[in-house]
Amino acid sequence: MKVDPVLSVTGRPALVVGMGSIGTRHQLVLRELGMEVATVSRRDGEGSYSSISQAVGELDPAYVVVATETEDHRRSLAELANAEFLGHVLVEKPYADQTTEPLEHEFRALGVGYNLRFHPSVQAFRLALNGISVLSAQVRVGSYLPDWRPGQDYQKTSSAGPGGGALLDLSHELDLVRWLLGPGRVIYGKTVRSGTLEIENEDVAVGVIELCEGGPVCVEMNYLDRIPVRTFTVTTTDGSIALDLITGCCTVNGLMVCDTSVERNHTYRRMHLAMLDDDPDICSESEALEVMDWVDSLRGLAKGYL
Repeated sequence: MKVDPVLSVTGRPALVVGMGSIGTRHQLVLRELGMEVATVSRRDGEGSYSSISQAVGELDPAYVVVATETEDHRRSLAELANAEFLGHVLVEKPYADQTTEPLEHEFRALGVGYNLRFHPSVQAFRLALNGISVLSAQVRVGSYLPDWRPGQDYQKTSSAGPGGGALLDLSHELDLVRWLLGPGRVIYGKTVRSGTLEIENEDVAVGVIELCEGGPVCVEMNYLDRIPVRTFTVTTTDGSIALDLITGCCTVNGLMVCDTSVERNHTYRRMHLAMLDDDPDICSESEALEVMDWVDSLRGLAKGYL
């Protein structure tokens, strides 16, 4: 009989590193799944521990979620490896703030938090694409950054800082292109800092990715759409497959195959369960590094692409 992945580790607690909005969400979801959860925070009085090494040494966790600022992900993972942690590790997306090398570690597993892979409509979309040749695809995601975190000044959030920008914050779409359609290379990229928002990074990014097996994928990502949009349309040899992640609808040649709108924590719960169960649908470190290559290429930083 298969052992429930959560029940198999509840004898040992989980650890969440970073107590910003996303770290707080992970803490809530893991507790909903029945796990005891401790936290690490550098802010005085906010976490159970002030350092990763202290937490690993005293707590002996079975599962660690790294939810620090994007530019701090690699340092946190390296500290976890140096503390000789050997269990499961999930690091929030994106994997880093720029292209980097794989981490040397002895973790049982290292995954990256692209939770949209676990949305029912994305799963239906993937099933509909199975075995079909892709001729072209259009991907668009946009929403107004000041509306993202009600009650917070967007200029003081991570999105406005060094590890932010539309490409990194909205890299779910790049992961989905890679996971659903396969590998490819960036043949055009353009980022824009429009001046509409007072941030130091791009608020609009567009690009074209040429699939290794298939046609071109046109991508637009922005912080500016007042009415949120998140669509994925693929033209195949058999017709058209469309996904709308705002409504949760997936259609094949206009016929509905999935109409499932889920509350936000649903995909996080499914992702954590998959991570603890060593499910291959979890984004791997190598897949996340390919996404980072695309991000750098879209920014025009990787020589030989643009």
